[in-house]
Amino acid sequence: MADFWNYVESPLIDGLFWDVWYNDQAITSKEDRNILYENRMLGIPRMRQVKVRNNSCTVHDEFRRTFSTCYDYFSSASEDTEPFGLGTGTAWTYSSPEKLDTSSYWGWLGTYGGGGFYEDFSIHSKETLEKIKVLKENLWITRGTRAVFIDFTLYNANINLFCIIKLTVEFPPTGGATPSWDFLTLRLLSYQSKYDYFIFACEILFIFFIIFFTLEEVREIIHFKFRYIRSFWNVLDLIIITLSYACILFNIFQFVKLSDVLQGLLNQKTTFANFDHLGRLQVDYNNMEAIALFFAWVKIFKFISFNKTMSQLSNTLSRCAWDIAGFSIMFFIVFCAFAQLSYLLFGSQLERFSTFINAMFTLLRILLADFDYDAIERANRILGPLFFVTYIFFVFFILLNMFLAIINDTYSEVKSEISSRKDFEVSDFLWRGVTNALHKFGYGHKLARSYGPRQDGKITFREIRDTLRKCNFSELEIEMFFAKYDIDPDQVVGEVETRKMLADIEGRKFDTESSIHPKSSPEVTQQEFTMLEGRVERMEESINAPPEAATTYDSHTRQPYVIIAMLFRLNE
Repeated sequence: MADFWNYVESPLIDGLFWDVWYNDQAITSKEDRNILYENRMLGIPRMRQVKVRNNSCTVHDEFRRTFSTCYDYFSSASEDTEPFGLGTGTAWTYSSPEKLDTSSYWGWLGTYGGGGFYEDFSIHSKETLEKIKVLKENLWITRGTRAVFIDFTLYNANINLFCIIKLTVEFPPTGGATPSWDFLTLRLLSYQSKYDYFIFACEILFIFFIIFFTLEEVREIIHFKFRYIRSFWNVLDLIIITLSYACILFNIFQFVKLSDVLQGLLNQKTTFANFDHLGRLQVDYNNMEAIALFFAWVKIFKFISFNKTMSQLSNTLSRCAWDIAGFSIMFFIVFCAFAQLSYLLFGSQLERFSTFINAMFTLLRILLADFDYDAIERANRILGPLFFVTYIFFVFFILLNMFLAIINDTYSEVKSEISSRKDFEVSDFLWRGVTNALHKFGYGHKLARSYGPRQDGKITFREIRDTLRKCNFSELEIEMFFAKYDIDPDQVVGEVETRKMLADIEGRKFDTESSIHPKSSPEVTQQEFTMLEGRVERMEESINAPPEAATTYDSHTRQPYVIIAMLFRLNE
């Protein structure tokens, strides 16, 4: 406690009040009274403490005659709210968190409430020293004091940054003091430069995009109903939308709240500048923004998943998910056993093993080669080395390598399947997008999607035309083909027209009634499928043959094989 008062009376006051220049000449202008000559203090500093009641803990029966007082760790149930000392003024009477408008604080030794006993400093160093002297002489800090907070806020106009500072000293029941500090450097005032206005325009576009994105998702929810949430990507979209709206609301609320606080400070410069909630809101906003941005990057996998090479990660993880889940249970059992063992062996001597949670994180750091073997050996010369060797052998050499083996084996299977398939290339996708965009402006022809079988059992007019053009059919032959099979005006080849073409190619009569009411048994047998596959292979050989060999096939000879190839791709 004596060290704390020595710090407050000398280093703290010298740091808060810069009354002289570096040559010891007094600073006469009030505008130059800045910390480090550049940072203006907003309002005045505030010193606040939280206390616990006497008899908040229980003294053992053997020592009750010796000890008449007992002060426990801080908690809301043991907090002292009764007046003490002089009994008057904010320093000696309790103020609630609602009155102070202060949130709770998570320190090193506990979590402390936003209320307490506080004293506001002055804008002059002499008046502040007099207030500190009164507090010290009347024992403002007692055995029940558990934490003292010194709060103030700085603003640097050169770089447009706020710095919300909280200096904390915790007094544990064991005696002594534990100092800590918290600095929040934030840009609360936006839209000052041209770049800021560019960011503002981007924010407006972002809001419109989120609204449009929301309407699209609402349409999908109405259409698919409960099936909507079965897809991982749909759930991810909902998370991104929710976090985006939260960020928008936080940004608007922060702008309004900051305007009110700054307006009050301009009117009353001798009051405490409470930026506590603004700082916490900004931290929460940054956290939500970071999580939303992370999920937005993850969503990129959805747009590149049409390419098997791009979807190696998702395919590998989806296939080995159950194996990893089963292995995780076994790993968790072994890991918890070692964590409990290390906590009981070294918890009373090493800070890294002082709690069960700390022991678990310490063991994870050992897997990453971040450990202090000498400290473990000093804590227990016999069981320490034995524990370390056993943990490295079972967890690092066996369990961790089993985990990697599961993923590696699954990845090898996925890789072999990808190598045996001809996949759609990203360059083709981009080229098709550019060509179709030019087609909308009247340049060139639109390219149909030719990758992957269609799910509706139909092929379009343009797909057939493009396929026949690639096989060197003339426009007259293409028109004769469409006239022969009487393609519907909607320019879509349906199931009935497909069967009609198959019947004509195979030289059998087309039954309209059976085509309208097909049998339940499969139409293409294994023998027919093998025959069609052989014809397609011969067709590919003829296409890859030399020019002089290819001249033996005229357009009428190639036509059946081309149609078979299209229908084979369609019915994959």
